[in-house]
Amino acid sequence: MATVYIQPGTGTGSGTASDPYYYSELGSAETSAGNDGIILFTEGTYTFTGDQTWDSGGFSNMTYKSEEDFKAKLQGSGSVRELIISGGTSVTIEGFSCEDVAYDPSKTTIVTFSKLSQIDSGSYGHDANGLIYGNTNTTDHVVTNCSFSLNYNGDGRLFLRLAATITNCSFHLRCSTVASGGVTGYLVDNTYKNCIFSSDNNSAINTSALDIADTTNCCIDNFNHTSGGTDNLFADPQFVDSANGDLRLRPTSPCIGAATTS
Repeated sequence: MATVYIQPGTGTGSGTASDPYYYSELGSAETSAGNDGIILFTEGTYTFTGDQTWDSGGFSNMTYKSEEDFKAKLQGSGSVRELIISGGTSVTIEGFSCEDVAYDPSKTTIVTFSKLSQIDSGSYGHDANGLIYGNTNTTDHVVTNCSFSLNYNGDGRLFLRLAATITNCSFHLRCSTVASGGVTGYLVDNTYKNCIFSSDNNSAINTSALDIADTTNCCIDNFNHTSGGTDNLFADPQFVDSANGDLRLRPTSPCIGAATTS
């Protein structure tokens, strides 16, 4: 078990706070951290030009996190930009700012996604695989305290194509047209608690667009939906600047205090 540091780019580092590994040395960083290790990403942009694999060495209880919340950015580039989490029995990904990245847990890895702030550019919309997808064999994944501002440019879109518990998250769709298929939460095992779902274009969301197996104390705005469970608010959540991915709530938001129990 160890804590090591990593920085954007290529080169040679030692993993200390004063001399971080480079992102090109991720495998060395993982080996140095070992089981129960922590890899701290220093401030900067980490660009994905294709699939990226984390924890390919199979270390258990590995944590990847931004040294300072949202100061490290995961940036997708090109037509393929999946982050594949593979190998270990448990992985935590925490505190990153993200753009145009999809996440693919392996079939054997339980993943906790915490404090991610993501906005998709107009050039990339998540397809039918969904924002987080790939492992539907377990109900133990956790997605918590995240905000996702997603470019929605087609039909049959999925939020999360995995079985998980999702708590205290915001999902905002920036959309102009929707053909058919709508937006789904996928799988009966998905449970959304104290979450906010909103769209900036009600006319673009077709009938039964939001189809999620179970919601509890969730705020839903500008969606026709067939969600199960208990939804307790249908009003503008009053995000600070949803068009630019800032999904913080204004002090006057009706969602504040409206979903305080789980």
